[in-house]
Amino acid sequence: MIAGIILLVWPSGEKKTAGNGEFTYNQTENYRRLVEKDVKRVVENVSGVKDCTVMVTLKSGYEYYYATDQQITQNDNGQDSRKEYVLANYNGNEQPVLIEERMPVVSGVAVVCPGISATTEYKIIQMLSALFDLPANRISVTR
Repeated sequence: MIAGIILLVWPSGEKKTAGNGEFTYNQTENYRRLVEKDVKRVVENVSGVKDCTVMVTLKSGYEYYYATDQQITQNDNGQDSRKEYVLANYNGNEQPVLIEERMPVVSGVAVVCPGISATTEYKIIQMLSALFDLPANRISVTR
């Protein structure tokens, strides 16, 4: 027999990637290209850098977190749990409620700048480390 039932309902965030893989890939690829373009522009503003090539790697694509309701039932056999997405009506369509969208995270940067000095190379590594919160071993600058 069931000794007692405890029913709790609270919103929690559940991570889920976008449903259409191609859309997510294209969106992430566009983001990567924009980051590379911005890094190239910033690096070329460092003294002594005339022309460089930049490549950026991303840890993952966009991540979406949706609101969920969770119900936990306590019984003699332990706990039963059930999660459901919170839905809202947007333009006549019921869709999950998005609570957070996380941008892709940069995991590495490679820069090729012919003819720069060792001092300029060091400046570029320090700048990219600060911009992306990356350790120096995740940044490669080649002269």
